[in-house]
Amino acid sequence: MNPYSRRLPLLAIALALPLAWAAPQQPPPAAPPPPAAPPARALPSPFVMPPTSDQDYSIGAQDVLEIREYQLKDLEVTRRVDNDGSVTLPLLGKVMVGGLNPQQAEDAIAQLLRERDLVKIPQVTVNIKEYVSRRVSIQGAVDKPGLYPMFGPKTLLEMIGEAGGLNDRAGKKIIVQRPYAGSGEDRVEIDIEELVYDGNPLLNVPLQPGDIVMVPYLQEVRVYVNGAVRNPGMYKFPVDQEATVLQAVTAAGGATDRANESRVNIVRRHEDGTRQVFKVNLNRVKKGKEEDILLEENDIVVVPESFF
Repeated sequence: MNPYSRRLPLLAIALALPLAWAAPQQPPPAAPPPPAAPPARALPSPFVMPPTSDQDYSIGAQDVLEIREYQLKDLEVTRRVDNDGSVTLPLLGKVMVGGLNPQQAEDAIAQLLRERDLVKIPQVTVNIKEYVSRRVSIQGAVDKPGLYPMFGPKTLLEMIGEAGGLNDRAGKKIIVQRPYAGSGEDRVEIDIEELVYDGNPLLNVPLQPGDIVMVPYLQEVRVYVNGAVRNPGMYKFPVDQEATVLQAVTAAGGATDRANESRVNIVRRHEDGTRQVFKVNLNRVKKGKEEDILLEENDIVVVPESFF
């Protein structure tokens, strides 16, 4: 037998191994793409595109304007708009600018300069120094409710900040109303948690002069806890948080050592003047053996003392 014949299988295997290693390896399967984020909630179009510059702003009474014509030294002035919408300028006298944007005011002044042969090719600029005529009303659960002037474009959070921010009585919504001169208004409700804590930029709407921002107070249920508790008194619970007898007693500091928690009374007065009394065994409620009664506005929880 040819001695080399035994070596042929080994030689074939030896030649095949490099080819196997050189063969292209299949890539691992790609990881699935992350789930798409839910689309941001859209707001009504009137609250999306605000005035973005002075040229989108209508001049009104008490606004302060900086007016300049580069060829006339006398016409470099700062003027407050009168209540009738006019400004009084050197060389020109009374000029009506109310209701115009700055570009239109520039054109009106330039037209008068040409008509009176004061300048052949006027170069007039009108800039708004103080926005006073139309303000934003911030009302409700803010530290300093009132009317605030718009000094340039402002967002909802910026104007609420000028009013001192939300106070601890703020509810869960902010209402922005945009009335129109003719009739009607646009209105949008904004979720405070999504705006402030989640930081959704689409909800930080740009405001316009004349907007009304209302921060409703948190709606609360008032209940009274008396008797053998550590801190008797009146306690408030958010409407959307169902207040129970156990929660009310806990809010009042809990029962004292002398309390008879098996004979707790809830006194409820109805609008027709009738009076209803419910008895609750708080010991059984704590053990899950009895239902914890939901309280209503002005309910009175009385925890009696034990005499032995």
